[in-house]
Amino acid sequence: MPIQIKYIDDGIGVEFIGSGVVTGADIIAANKEIYSSKNFLRQKYQIIDRTKITDFRVSNEEIRIVADQDIAAASVNPNVIIALIATTDLQFGISRMYQAYVEDSGFLTEIFRDRNSAVEWITNQLKKSSNGTKSG
Repeated sequence: MPIQIKYIDDGIGVEFIGSGVVTGADIIAANKEIYSSKNFLRQKYQIIDRTKITDFRVSNEEIRIVADQDIAAASVNPNVIIALIATTDLQFGISRMYQAYVEDSGFLTEIFRDRNSAVEWITNQLKKSSNGTKSG
């Protein structure tokens, strides 16, 4: 499977780890799996890790579908923060498009070029949210 889903941090975190060829249909299916999980209400963050993707085949229409899935999910649990790891310019550009679509959803999103930066940001955001603040 091109996207592996791992629950981490006692189930409050989810890693989407892409590898090889990843399509928009793969991402849509992974989102459906996550958002239909009984664990979704406990979720606080997602790490979308694309460092092992060799070919990223996602259309504008598919990005809109993913964004719509996330907007619907945010109406159920708006407290999710999402770190997108984009190692190529194509991944980064698609991530920016997605970010624009979900801007007002309640989900806080940020794009990173490496995993360490993404994990550091998530850690800082979780600390802020435990102190009652949420900011980008």
